[in-house]
Amino acid sequence: MTALSPPKPLTNRPHLRELDWLMVATVALCCLGLVMAVSVRGAQVDVGPLQAMKQQGSKLLAGLVAFLVAALTPMRVLRRFALPAFFVTAAACLLPHLTPDVKGASRWIRLPGLQLQPVEPARICLVLCLASLLSRAGAGIDRFRTGFVPAMGCTVLLAGVLALQPDNGNALIVIVLASCLALIAGVRLRYFASFGVVALAGLLAVALQHDYVRNRLTDFLHTKPQSQVGLGLIAVGSGGSFGRGLGQGWMKMNYVPEAHNDFVFAIIGEEFGFLGSAFVLLAFSVFGYACYRLVCKVRDPFLRYLICGYALMICMQAAMNLLVVSGWAPAKGIDLPFVSTGGTSLMFCLAAVGLIGNAARTDRTGEATIDAGAVS
Repeated sequence: MTALSPPKPLTNRPHLRELDWLMVATVALCCLGLVMAVSVRGAQVDVGPLQAMKQQGSKLLAGLVAFLVAALTPMRVLRRFALPAFFVTAAACLLPHLTPDVKGASRWIRLPGLQLQPVEPARICLVLCLASLLSRAGAGIDRFRTGFVPAMGCTVLLAGVLALQPDNGNALIVIVLASCLALIAGVRLRYFASFGVVALAGLLAVALQHDYVRNRLTDFLHTKPQSQVGLGLIAVGSGGSFGRGLGQGWMKMNYVPEAHNDFVFAIIGEEFGFLGSAFVLLAFSVFGYACYRLVCKVRDPFLRYLICGYALMICMQAAMNLLVVSGWAPAKGIDLPFVSTGGTSLMFCLAAVGLIGNAARTDRTGEATIDAGAVS
C-alpha cells in the first residue's frame, strides 16, 4: 500500500483572491457609510460633523471587534453551539416587549446608552443553524422529514417571534432567506408549494391588521410626492449624473425621513448623482460575486452553506433597501448594509463577513473534516 503523501504546506496553497475582493467591497462600503454619516448627521445642529464622525467611528470600531471575533473563533465551536445560539437569540426577540413601544412596534432592547435590535443576531444565528442542519441531513436532504422540516421549522419559529413585535418585513425576509438556502442545498421545490402559500397568507393576515401596513401598501400602489418614498425619489432624481456635491444636498434637511439610515441611498443619489448610485450597486455586485466564487471553491457542505447563507442575507437586505428607496417595493424600515448608520446592523454585517472569511480559511486549512466528525 502506498503511503499517503503529507499535506501541502500552508504557504504553498493557492491564495483565495475572492477574499481580497470581498474585503475591498466591504471596506469601500464602510468608508462610504462614514462619509455619509458626517454629511447627513453632521448637518444637524445638535450633532455636528465631528460628533457624527465620532459616533459612526465608534460603531465601526465595534463592528471591527465583531469581525475579528467571528473570524478567529474556531469553526468547530461555532458549529457545536449553532442550535443553542439560535434559540437564545430567537428568545431575545421577545425581550423588546418588556420596553415601551416605538411607533407601534417592539423591536429594540434598550440599555443605558445603548439600543440593540435582536433581529440582527437572530438572523446571524439562523444561518449558522441552517448550515448545520442542512449539512447533517447529508443524502437525506431531499426528504421531507430530514431536509425540509428541521430547516423550515426553525425558520417558522423565528418568523413567528418577529411577527409578534410586529416586524413583518424581517419575518418575510427570514422565510425567503431560509427557503433560498434550503433550495440551494437540495431540498425539493415541491415541499415549498403549500408552505409558501400558507406562510404568505399567514403573514398577510397578521400584517393587514395594522394601519401602517395598509398605508404603506397604498403608498406603494399610488406613490405621492410628499410620501417618504416620493421624497426619496425626488432626492435621487435631483442628483443628475454627478450630484450636487458632498454635503450640498438639501433633502436631508428634515425632508426625507430616516435620511441617515433607511433612506441613505437617496442622499447618496442626490449628492453623488448617478455615479455614486452606480458605485453602491457595483460594490454589492462585487461582494455577491466574490461570495459566489467562494461557494464554488469550498468543499465542506457546512462551510459552503454558511458562506452562501451570509452572502444571501447581506445581498438580500441590500436589494430590499434599494428597491424600497427606488419605489419598487413597499416602504420597510431596513438598513443598507455597511452604509446606514444603524450600529447593530453594521456590527453584525461585519461579523457575517468575518464568518465568511473564517469558513473559507477553515476549508482551506483542512479543518473541515475534523469539525464535521466532531459533531456527527
